[in-house]
Amino acid sequence: MIREAKCIVVHTGAGISTSAGIPDFRGPNGVWTLEKQGKKSDTTMTFESAQPTITHMALVAMVEARIIQMIISQNVDGLHLRSGLLRENLAELHGNVFMERCEKCGNTVLPGVSLTVVWLVLFGWAGTQHEIP
Repeated sequence: MIREAKCIVVHTGAGISTSAGIPDFRGPNGVWTLEKQGKKSDTTMTFESAQPTITHMALVAMVEARIIQMIISQNVDGLHLRSGLLRENLAELHGNVFMERCEKCGNTVLPGVSLTVVWLVLFGWAGTQHEIP
């Protein structure tokens, strides 16, 4: 079936990144699940320190071999791009915590430091290169 397919698209979610140490949000020990219980996740993993998993690397190899044409991800962790996957083969449904788009010029940059909700809440920061607090 795969060999006969004209276009293969893979959809990834939290499961691909949990083995990199990134917690999910809705699972039994998910960030939001624990928050509802008044608890915090005990993970010490950050988006900056997480590394692509063997699954991320296998997907890159399949894209490079032209077996897969596109990967659609619900993850915001940036691990697909850090695995070497090209942007042209990736659609990030919820964005990427490392990606910034300038509201003035429209350029997109990867500054290497994740944007956090704290910046948005505390400073109302739009995350542009021209308006860094």
